[in-house]
Amino acid sequence: MQTRRSGAQRGAGSITVVHLSAADRWILLTVPPALGIALGYFVPAIAGWAAALPWFPLQGPLELIASIEQEWIVLLTAALGLIAGCWLASEAMKDSLAISVSDEEATLKIRHSAQSFPRSEVAAAFIEGKQLVLVGRTGVELAREPYDADPARAEQAFIRHGYAWSAAGDPFEGHYRLWVRNAPDLTPALNALLEARELALRGKEADAAREMKREAARLGLSVKDKGTMQYWRKA
Repeated sequence: MQTRRSGAQRGAGSITVVHLSAADRWILLTVPPALGIALGYFVPAIAGWAAALPWFPLQGPLELIASIEQEWIVLLTAALGLIAGCWLASEAMKDSLAISVSDEEATLKIRHSAQSFPRSEVAAAFIEGKQLVLVGRTGVELAREPYDADPARAEQAFIRHGYAWSAAGDPFEGHYRLWVRNAPDLTPALNALLEARELALRGKEADAAREMKREAARLGLSVKDKGTMQYWRKA
């Protein structure tokens, strides 16, 4: 496993935080509300156009909106568009990963969840696709979270605080196998867990799928996904 560590002296108690850049946050907080206002402003006009098409669905609501000729309807739909845009921006901010790295531990925060991993337990960190991954000393995957910021910023943060960084990606990539039901190399309990997790993935139940993945890790099995397909390896 080819990894890199910083040779520079680290400051005791220092913390490096990696999150969206100022430019990314500005775009995220301004573009959705602006688009919401613009779309909302033109909703009455769009409703009038769509109501003239007999095959277009929701004719009743569209005709109702188009029939209101007062100026306040435009202001109302624009305000509703602004609210919707602000909500989307807020949800996107919650879904962005915040990383805090110190000499002692690395903390990953996303939405209302925060996980901390002592540096002594982290064998390697790396970026795979659009995800940040931490692997433990026993080979088990500690964390895999979506990461949209600059990969170089995460790399610099981990190396600065003495963590091993795998620039080539997953050092265990060749060990993963596609999971199939009743896989002969897995126990019935693990097969049942992965079968339940497959249902969660198909149902887009992200929180349930994440929790079952953590349970698999506690049982010594690392799992990663490609769509709804699961790939596994034993630690």
